[in-house]
Order: sequence, then C-alpha cells, then structure tokens
Amino acid sequence: MLVQAILCMNLALIFYTWAVFTARKRGLHRRHLFIFGVGLFSDYLGTHLMLLYGHSVGLMPVRHTIIGVASLSGMAFHFLLAFYAAVVRKTEAVNRLFHKVSLGIYSCWLIAFCSGAVVSMRWK
Repeated sequence: MLVQAILCMNLALIFYTWAVFTARKRGLHRRHLFIFGVGLFSDYLGTHLMLLYGHSVGLMPVRHTIIGVASLSGMAFHFLLAFYAAVVRKTEAVNRLFHKVSLGIYSCWLIAFCSGAVVSMRWK
C-alpha cells in the first residue's frame, strides 16, 4: 500500500507541475483541465492511501495530515478555478486571478509534498 501511495503522490507531482507551468507559459486551455484532473485524482488517491497506511501502522503525524488535507483542498480549488476559466470563457478576468493564485497554491502543495517525505524519513 505504501508503494502505491508514493507512486500516486509522485504522479500528482508530475501532472500538477506540468499543468501549472504549461498553463502559465501558454495560457490556460481546456486541455490543461485533463492534466490538472489527473494530478488532483492522483493526489487524492495518494493521500487516501497514505492515511490508510498511517492508520494500519499507527503513525499519524497530525501536522502533516492537516497540511496534506489543506493542500489537497487548495489543489481542488485550483482545479475548479481552472475549470471555470476554461469552460466559461471569461478568460481575461479569471485567467488573471488564476495566474495570481496559481504559484501560491502550487507552493503550498509542494511544501506538503516535501514535508511528507521528511516525515516518512524520520520514522524509518
């Protein structure tokens, strides 16, 4: 279960990074929704598997769990904002907002991703 969770989290890192930076470079398009969606789903699945693993072995780092769930929520908000911007086509106003919050949410998510690696190393 731990290997699958790590794989899912790394897939989330790849797809989320890809989506954020290609959307910033080329502008937000509908095809980015798929990439964001795969990243979000991978993060959700990885977070869920990590929680199951933590319960099964009795390791539940509270701070990291809170940070992880908050960053997953931020990622979901980011996806919804991208969805709104791409589907509604009010791209100028929403794209400006999207690009303003994009790096902030991504940075918070990256902190949660890295803190998970640090937390897991401390318990090994």
